[in-house]
Amino acid sequence: MSTLAFMRWLEGTPSRYDAGMRALTFGRVDALHDAVAEAASPRSGDRVLEVGCGTGAVTARLVARGARVTVLEPSAEMLAQARSRVGKDAPVEWLERTASEIDTLPERAFDSIVFSLSLSEMSPDERRHAIAASRDRLRGGGRLVVADEVRARGLAAMLQSAMRAPQALLAWLLVGSVSQVLPNLRGELEAGGFVVRSERRWLVDTLALLLAEPAR
Repeated sequence: MSTLAFMRWLEGTPSRYDAGMRALTFGRVDALHDAVAEAASPRSGDRVLEVGCGTGAVTARLVARGARVTVLEPSAEMLAQARSRVGKDAPVEWLERTASEIDTLPERAFDSIVFSLSLSEMSPDERRHAIAASRDRLRGGGRLVVADEVRARGLAAMLQSAMRAPQALLAWLLVGSVSQVLPNLRGELEAGGFVVRSERRWLVDTLALLLAEPAR
C-alpha cells in the first residue's frame, strides 16, 4: 500500500490512527503536534478553535497548556477517540460538524484557530470558506495555525511529483478518496486576509507549519 493510501486507510480506522501515523512519519508526527500546540501559544484560559481534531493529539496538548478548546470534527468515531484521550472533564466543547460550519460559531470568539492536517481534506472552495470564516472568528491579536501537506520546493518537488500520481491512483482504488497536496498554502492564507508570520518545513519539505495573523 502506498503512503497516501495508508494515510487514507488510517483515517477510516481511528483506533490505529496514532500508531500508524507515527510509523508513517518515523515518529515526527509527535514533534509536529507539539509544534502546533506551541504555535497556538495558549495562555491559561485562552479560547482555541481546532478544526478537525482527529484522535485528539493536538487537543490534549492544547488542554495541557491551559486552553479552553472548541473542536469541530465531522467524524463521530474520531470524536469518540479524542474524548477518550483528553478526558471527560477537560475544558473542551466537542462539536460534530464540518469545517464549512465554522460560520455558525460566534465572531471574535477565539484567541487561536488551528487546522492540523485538515485543510488538505477540503475542496478549494471549502478551504476558501474556512479560511475567510476563521478570520472573522479571531479576536484582536489572534492567530491562525496551519499544519499540512504542501508542495515541496526545489529537487524535493520533483521527487514528490514523481511519487504522487501512482500513489493517488492506488489510494483511489483502495479507499475511494484522495487527499491533496496544497500547492500554495501561504497564498491561500494571504488571499483569505491573513499575513503569514512564520513557516517551518518537515519530512523532506512536504509538511509545513504556518503561523498567520489577520491583515490590518
